[in-house]
Amino acid sequence: MPKDDNNVHFPIPPELDILALIGLTMVAAFLVGQVFHRLGIPSVVGFIVAGVFLGTSFLNLIPDELNASLTFISEIALGLIGFDMGGHLRFDELRKMGRSILMIVLFEAFGAFALVGLGTYAITGSFHTALIFGALASATAPAATVDVLNEYCAEGPLTTTLLAVIGLDDAISLLLFSVATAVAESMIVGGSVTLAQMVGLPLYEIGGSLLVGIGFGLLLDVVMKRFHLLPNEHDAIVIPVGAVFICSGLARALDLSLILTTLVMGLVVINRDGDNGKYIRSTIERAGPVIYVLFFALAGARLRIDLIPAMGLLGLAYIVLRSGGKFAGVWIGGKLGRAEPVVRHNLGLALLSQAGVAIGCALACHARFTQLGEEGAALGNLVLSVITATTLVVQIIGPIGVKAAITRAGEINAGGWVGCEPDCEEIVT
Repeated sequence: MPKDDNNVHFPIPPELDILALIGLTMVAAFLVGQVFHRLGIPSVVGFIVAGVFLGTSFLNLIPDELNASLTFISEIALGLIGFDMGGHLRFDELRKMGRSILMIVLFEAFGAFALVGLGTYAITGSFHTALIFGALASATAPAATVDVLNEYCAEGPLTTTLLAVIGLDDAISLLLFSVATAVAESMIVGGSVTLAQMVGLPLYEIGGSLLVGIGFGLLLDVVMKRFHLLPNEHDAIVIPVGAVFICSGLARALDLSLILTTLVMGLVVINRDGDNGKYIRSTIERAGPVIYVLFFALAGARLRIDLIPAMGLLGLAYIVLRSGGKFAGVWIGGKLGRAEPVVRHNLGLALLSQAGVAIGCALACHARFTQLGEEGAALGNLVLSVITATTLVVQIIGPIGVKAAITRAGEINAGGWVGCEPDCEEIVT
């Protein structure tokens, strides 16, 4: 029988397919995370592993094109995570350990920069390649770290120091990367590099992030004082979450650091008024977990298993030397800053994760240097392939290191994070 072209068909809308896939991703990632948690491994590792299997490396249910269209999920998650980090940093605690935090941040960032830079130069013989990889090594991923602290209800001097260090880490890594790329470009194309080219962009990014974060933090504090006693407290969640969204969107529009901006916002809120700050933070924490599961699953879907062998000796050296630089920097900085032994001996384990900032800088490096001829294109491709491959490795071992650090420090199940107030359930480790 000939086909009747006049028949009306009702195909499934593409939007429904996407929504169903997002739902499947969230459920699958959550279930895998629960399995990992029962095995004593942080749930975030399960979220990432589930994403890897759903992504292009295996099932390809989340192709790169779809993942690219969902980048706003990452921005939402990072905004909430940044606010949560700042919301746990009190000035009275930071003043007590301010010297140790400053010394640790400087030494762990520059320690990774120095060791990776020297190792890269020894392998490649290229000074500008060494500068780029050294700068990228200084960055630490806050998202997975915060999720592990959240999961195990961590609280104590190590946790406070860790939150401050990973928050400030971004600022230093951006400064180092800006200087390194400016110098590397001048070496490839010839010519001189000015001080304004090296530090102008990071100073704008850091200074702008501070100003926007402070402004939104003060505004949110004032607004929430008026809505704190709403008859239905569930309604009040709209205001702080919406404020974080607006702040995050403005940070992206102005090319500021999203994490630093929302961290400062949370820092202002919690220190402006303790009770009001705790209330605001609790509303943010209730909104976060659903987004976090999807965020880490999508991050896992972007990772490519097939790139691991391609990272070669340089990738292996990058992982080992970066870890060594973080460990040594924490110990030296902690010693000079008179940090507590529990911080000096354990913080290095918690600084192994690397993702958002490093990947973003690697992409920017690729786009910038591929326009500078054959030598520049080779550098851009090398940076992108090695950082992408090593990210998969450190994103798996990083959260495990965080758990090991807070376990050794005795800060697991101490209360203070989402699901832990006022009573923290017993967690079997």
